Amino acid sequence: MKRIGLFLMALCTIFFTQAQEILHLHHNGHVIFEKDISDLDSIKFQGVNSIFNYGNDYMSFPISEMDSITFSDNSLLEVNDIYITWNGNSVSIINPLASQGISITNDGAKVTLSSTSSLQDVVYHLSGSTTDGYLYITPSKRFTLSLEGVSITNSEGPAIDVLADKKTTVILANNSQNYLNDGSGSNKKAALQSKSELIFNGSGTLTLNGSIRNGIHSDDYVQINSGHIVVASAVADGIHCDYFIMNDGELSITSSGDGIDGDDGHVEINGGSITVTSATADTKSIKCDGPITINGGDVTILNSGAKSKGLKSKQSININGGTLNITASGATVLESTSAGNDPSFCTAIACDSNVNVYAGDITITLPASNDGGRGISADNTINILGGTINITTAGSGAAYTVSGTTKDSYTSACMKADVGINLLGGNITCSSSGAGGKGINSSGYLIIGQAEAADSLLILNVSTSGARITVSSGGGGGGGWQPGGPGDSGDYANPKGIKAMGALNINSGIITVNCTQNTEGGECIESKNILTVNGGNLTLTSNYDDAMNAANQININGGTIYAYSGNNDGIDSNGPMYINGGLTIARAVKTPEESFDCDNYTFGITGGIIVGTGPSGSMYSSPTANACTQHSIKYTGSSNSAVQIIRNSDNAVILTYQIPTISGGGGGGWPPGGGSSGVVLTFSSPELTQGTYTLKYGGTISGGPSFHDYYTNATYTGGNTKSFTIGTSYGVTTVQ
Repeated sequence: MKRIGLFLMALCTIFFTQAQEILHLHHNGHVIFEKDISDLDSIKFQGVNSIFNYGNDYMSFPISEMDSITFSDNSLLEVNDIYITWNGNSVSIINPLASQGISITNDGAKVTLSSTSSLQDVVYHLSGSTTDGYLYITPSKRFTLSLEGVSITNSEGPAIDVLADKKTTVILANNSQNYLNDGSGSNKKAALQSKSELIFNGSGTLTLNGSIRNGIHSDDYVQINSGHIVVASAVADGIHCDYFIMNDGELSITSSGDGIDGDDGHVEINGGSITVTSATADTKSIKCDGPITINGGDVTILNSGAKSKGLKSKQSININGGTLNITASGATVLESTSAGNDPSFCTAIACDSNVNVYAGDITITLPASNDGGRGISADNTINILGGTINITTAGSGAAYTVSGTTKDSYTSACMKADVGINLLGGNITCSSSGAGGKGINSSGYLIIGQAEAADSLLILNVSTSGARITVSSGGGGGGGWQPGGPGDSGDYANPKGIKAMGALNINSGIITVNCTQNTEGGECIESKNILTVNGGNLTLTSNYDDAMNAANQININGGTIYAYSGNNDGIDSNGPMYINGGLTIARAVKTPEESFDCDNYTFGITGGIIVGTGPSGSMYSSPTANACTQHSIKYTGSSNSAVQIIRNSDNAVILTYQIPTISGGGGGGWPPGGGSSGVVLTFSSPELTQGTYTLKYGGTISGGPSFHDYYTNATYTGGNTKSFTIGTSYGVTTVQ
């Protein structure tokens, strides 16, 4: 009654305001109706509605939706604006463009709009609420839907359905809360459905519930420039479209199907915030057949469905910036195929082609419930050139029967690629704690660091702590001496820090790998082909197995390497080993393991500095004289923690080194451990030439920088002295 009284008082001024001859009706900050006072026959208030009569026509509008009535002598009506307001089972329609080809009819709250008009950019202002209504639009030109506090539920179909392929802009009015819901009786595709592109602007909120299929469906693209869109529930996809673009705003999706499905097109995220939550098996949070490109914004994905995927593309996934946080907690499923059982994994980022990371901040978590998934998986290559990447996997893998008596296994991996992996820049941390878990795993080649690049351009930290998995009974695995014990022929899925089935090349970077498990197989770096180190700063620590291993050959051409094994070889090649440059420190601490092991194959040294320590009584891979152009010594007279210094005939220091403690040396038999604590030192340097040398031991070191007890510019005092001579042969010189 108060609102009616105020309007009546305003109308009374008509008779006293001769200069102001036009009446304006305001709604949500807009002028929705105006008439010359002289053309108005009457104004009535009938129940909850106002009725403006003029000539043979009238306009009815809910009093509750009227902001004010004003008067002026100028027209204020906004061009091309139509107003539709729902009030339960009824609707109020203000259509000043009826004579220009826009027809709007209604059956209760069910509104049908069709246009043959040549007008572009008509704005349809929607407000009010109904639980049994809809808006079906057949436009002739591009248009705008302005959602200004509207709530529409349609139990039989979409709340809003755009039935012609005309560009649709949706404005979420400032501070507005809008709701669109379809019902389980719908035979359509979404709560908001369109044959055209949907472009979202504004700063309000739109909440959708897709009770039959999707929250939003477009036969063209969906673009979000601003606003807050919430797909609170969707039986199928949150958003399904030909392709998807996110420039700004907020998008939150909880769906039983895919979160964002770009279909045959692409997905591009330039800014804004996206959160997708799904607990359904075999779903994808963000997917398309084309490329997925993330240039900015914040993307959060929570996947708990079995064999589900966070990002999934058939072409490529390109991350150029932004923040990406994915938790993939779903299980692995064994699927029956013509070839037998085949595991399907829950994966954070999965691509049928290449995954490319140039920048951005990526955090991926695979908790223990994800028992075999991958952080990043590519059927082709993974290429990382920048950004900060942190991947954690905690799930244990498992052995399974493929068919008949054929056994296999699956294990988690922070990164897994079928063709190759290029880690060329960025700050990368990979941690795997489940049984059989791997940090970085390539079925093909693996390249770490750009050639001749600064090491600081790539920071790589990898750790594993899970035990190996028995695939078939027996021992084996690990690549060390008599793995698993004599006569052991079992098959195992072993945890690995960094593994490549093909060639593995390290060119640069600061690389730290820790394998802390107490079982075989936990090697820091392994190549099933040839392993080559051209540069980089490597710190490799394995609690039980080899620190570095290659099936065919190891080449060290440069870099700074520390390789420690607590129960196996420091550096182990099952073929030839060639050291041509760099500084390499290798440590083994238990018999019969070695610092440098290449069995009976060629061990060539043509450059660089090597310092190796292992227990006395171990096997010993001696440098091959005809493959060396640099002298080396084997010193057998050392003991735990002794300080060694070697000077040449000019009294110049060429080695200052603190011998490490070896707790299980000596013995020479199987199993390892036991015996004395004698140490064998292997040393080679370009400065070790033909001539007489002084070796001092038992003293103390002070000052000078150290790399794992290898000192430069240090001061040595005290100790005992012995001399030795190096002849012309490049075979190893034994010093006792």
